[in-house]
Amino acid sequence: MKKKYNLFYNFNIILLLITVSCNSVSENTPELSLPPVLSGNMILQQEQEVSFWGDSSPNALIKVSGSWGESSSTTADDSGKWILKIKTPSAGGPYSISVSAQINKGESSHTSTTKTIKIDDILIGEVWLSSGQSNMEWRMNQCKDCIDNQEQEIANVNNNQIRMFSVPTDLSGEVIKNQKWLLANPENAEGFSAAAYFFARELHKELNIPIGIVNTSWGGTRVEAWTSNNTLTKLETTKNRVPKIKNFESFENKLKKLNDSINKINEQKFGFKTYDVPKWTEDKNLWEKFIQGWANLDLEDKEYKSTDYDDSKWELWTPTYTDFSGGPDYKSEGRFESVFKESNTLLSDGVIWFRTKVNITDVNQDHFLIIPNGIDDADQTYFNGQLIGNTFSWSRERNYKIPKNLLKKGENILATRISDLGGGGGFNSHVVIKNNSSSDTLSFENFRFKHHGFVVNRSSIILHRLSYEELMDKNEKIKNEMAVGYLIDNPNGYSVLFEKMLKPIIPYTIKGAIWYQGESNVGNYNEYEELFSGMIEDWRETWGYDFPFYYAQIAPFIYSPTENSQGLRDAQRKTLESTSNTGMAILMDIGEKDDIHPHNKQDVGKRLALLALDNDYNFDIISSGPIYKNHTISGKFLYVDFNSKGSGLKFINGKNGFEISGEDNKFYEAIAEIVDNKIRIYSNQVKNPKNIRYGWKNWTIGTLFNMEGLPASSFNSID
Repeated sequence: MKKKYNLFYNFNIILLLITVSCNSVSENTPELSLPPVLSGNMILQQEQEVSFWGDSSPNALIKVSGSWGESSSTTADDSGKWILKIKTPSAGGPYSISVSAQINKGESSHTSTTKTIKIDDILIGEVWLSSGQSNMEWRMNQCKDCIDNQEQEIANVNNNQIRMFSVPTDLSGEVIKNQKWLLANPENAEGFSAAAYFFARELHKELNIPIGIVNTSWGGTRVEAWTSNNTLTKLETTKNRVPKIKNFESFENKLKKLNDSINKINEQKFGFKTYDVPKWTEDKNLWEKFIQGWANLDLEDKEYKSTDYDDSKWELWTPTYTDFSGGPDYKSEGRFESVFKESNTLLSDGVIWFRTKVNITDVNQDHFLIIPNGIDDADQTYFNGQLIGNTFSWSRERNYKIPKNLLKKGENILATRISDLGGGGGFNSHVVIKNNSSSDTLSFENFRFKHHGFVVNRSSIILHRLSYEELMDKNEKIKNEMAVGYLIDNPNGYSVLFEKMLKPIIPYTIKGAIWYQGESNVGNYNEYEELFSGMIEDWRETWGYDFPFYYAQIAPFIYSPTENSQGLRDAQRKTLESTSNTGMAILMDIGEKDDIHPHNKQDVGKRLALLALDNDYNFDIISSGPIYKNHTISGKFLYVDFNSKGSGLKFINGKNGFEISGEDNKFYEAIAEIVDNKIRIYSNQVKNPKNIRYGWKNWTIGTLFNMEGLPASSFNSID
């Protein structure tokens, strides 16, 4: 077993300084205020002691009274913080709530004043938290025709008993202050999470009581961002990557000092230097400055653009696959993954230089360098040592003019620095050099490359001086031991979304949670089961009770030949076994080859609702598709049994997707039949079968279902 190192044990003094906080009360402490989620039109969980909390003057007497006849009181602490619980009746309403604060104005309790907040139009029913990345965030009107039957679905939304509170995708904490509960009508529904709305609609149809959704989701985000610092410092996969933070707000104020110390750790341990990437901005007035920042970014690499630089010791590119048919969404021979011939989260984000020779015969007219589907993310492209293009866009076409005065008859040098901040990067299509009379597509096999730096947290470039061989040899050690620090102004920073997107609605009382995420963790799928299980338990610990947690298994999508989204799906399947009170909505039949966001959000919501109806509302229904249980061997046949078979197994649109292997674990396509409500499979190429897998591709269409029409999960019997 490899010895693990805690990179932060020598920095207790720094962390102690960071976590010191001031206990004094601000002069701006409100006399009484509530978080935005506790507001008019809200839905409260029925037949529970639900949480109310807020701020007031220090030591004020707080009383919460519901028009249904219950009340509760407490005293604010010395900083004005308070929390209490009030009992709710069975589903119904509308009701109102009065929250009052009796504030002492002097030493005598006879000198006091009372502040009161009244909340109207409150319904009592079932409340669910919805969360995840873009497939959960995906609004009913995200774009034209982004969900099935979009216009009709929005027009038909008309149910005041379904209501949603959406936490805005904002890290400042300011936008949420104006957020409100919204009733389900066509106007409001346009901004609703589609999957969450269809979940609520199905629950309401079956239960006929108010359904409330608290939605907090953010596209393109990783599970690590949704997990608290307290948990990340305990999980095997992250405990050496992040420092322990006792007070996130205090830490936020001391961020640079902490990250500087982390940079010093990497420099001392590996000799790596750290550089800040240009600061991201959405301010159009600053955009040009942001773009120029990439061109001016000096990573000790100026010589790499020079025509007389000797790149003979750089690695010669030998692409392993050549499909560019999918366009910029799909990783192909020009991508970083092809450079390293493997999916590797450490190497898929970073800075790589590419150089190649370009033969020019006509030097009397301008030429153009064209990459139709762009470069992911930033590139600085040089021709014969001169900058001809500088772009930051993961998919925008590159069309750079090469002035004729730069051209040399015969051999010329093209050099490009590509910086990818997340999710894999590289060329999204071939590089073409053309003029008015000719066109030449450059072969990647003639490119040489040098990996120059790692990108961490989308904010820092860690520069190394390792050769390709050294990099590959030390890759695992670096990945396991390199300190990456914290990022608070990006949604993928460790714990950022827990702090900024969850805390504003904790501890709002919920029945349970639904989740749709995982696409952004395909690169570290082998870590996902621990990370995901850790996050679920983290949330339950934070809320203080073991609520049900149902999640959508990510749908098949083309990704790339080097990415293993089937491994991520299997990690989600295994989470059912490792984490109690969970359920998985299987989406093997609704994936779209050319879109990571399936348009069929109706079945996503419905299948999540089936899990809740079955497990939490005493409906005797089949709520899941078949899930691998075990298999037995009989001669050349494997017999596979499943949980959640319902009324029986069936095939739809073929019997595809099954593969078996022998002791060597080389898999071959297999012939499948249903025998005695099990799957019997064999292959003439495998005489002594041992293992089986199903749907084990990035892109596939599920063919195995139960009689209730729910698809089977992909799986691999090899642990």
